[in-house]
Amino acid sequence: MQKIAKLGWIAGILGAALLSLPVMGQAQSEMTLEDFQAQVMEGASRIAKYQEVLQNPDVRVQYEAVRLLLKSKDPALVRIAKEHALFSTNPVLRNSAILAIFEAGGNLRLEVTSSGEESAPVLGWISTVGGSHDGRTGSFIFPIGAKAEQCWMEAVYTTNCQLQVSGTTVQFTMPGNSNRKAQAALNLGADGVLRGIIFHGKGKANAAIDLKE
Repeated sequence: MQKIAKLGWIAGILGAALLSLPVMGQAQSEMTLEDFQAQVMEGASRIAKYQEVLQNPDVRVQYEAVRLLLKSKDPALVRIAKEHALFSTNPVLRNSAILAIFEAGGNLRLEVTSSGEESAPVLGWISTVGGSHDGRTGSFIFPIGAKAEQCWMEAVYTTNCQLQVSGTTVQFTMPGNSNRKAQAALNLGADGVLRGIIFHGKGKANAAIDLKE
């Protein structure tokens, strides 16, 4: 499974690298095959240099490289950084990957899957917080809030901790009143996905956040 995931990421990196090539306007519409191949090889060579830095035996160098690449606006470099850190067998680097992804900001998507009748309250909660569900699966997208030590605050209730990291486990908490509150302990899998059980009221369901997205 992990090997398949890596193959998918390699394909994604190559696709992102091609998308990062200059957009061909009308004047470039007659690009020759030789010119195209030259640009592809140039882009691949550039990516290889970044990957070489990521392979440095010093984990501190790898972490710093991942942190900087995740802040890049180049989608190919962002994907390389996530792939390297999330698929690493080093728990320290995997922890660093989570921290770096959260520090980079942006949005996360929480996906919930029903485990039976007990999941009905959780699926209803998804709708309450602005998400949607089909009776079996549901999801909602939320922004990563401001950082306070090892905690990232909830964007709406800015005084409440929403994401807290311990090793490769993330404690997710949706603060608010009884209709809004939920929590889950999510563990990072070998495929780069955080998984666990989310609780809301008397209900519970399977939950996941794909950090590769």
